Amino acid sequence: MSTFSLGTHKFLLIVVFFTVISIGWSLRVIPNHDKLASLQEEKATIRDKKEEENMGMELYPTGSTIPDCSHACGPCSPCKRVMVSFKCSIAESCPIVYRCTCKGKYYHVPSN
Repeated sequence: MSTFSLGTHKFLLIVVFFTVISIGWSLRVIPNHDKLASLQEEKATIRDKKEEENMGMELYPTGSTIPDCSHACGPCSPCKRVMVSFKCSIAESCPIVYRCTCKGKYYHVPSN
């Protein structure tokens, strides 16, 4: 009745299956370029925000901080922070000292 053997039927079925798969693969939906570009921008924005958050942690390391002189001079304004320098020998490192000043008068630097 049938002129093809069972092996031939299997072979043809496999060929048809892979043909359908390859045609389906070639007809797949290609993403819209505008949507793809906007998704990439969103990812970049999220990545930038995470980097900013990480940088925020790096901006405030442990140790000394620059003093805030906004309330150190009492009613005198404008109260400004100035660095006071010392003469140091070349071999040692010089400490950085801050003072609060207003109208030529020095005020105590508040501690945190």
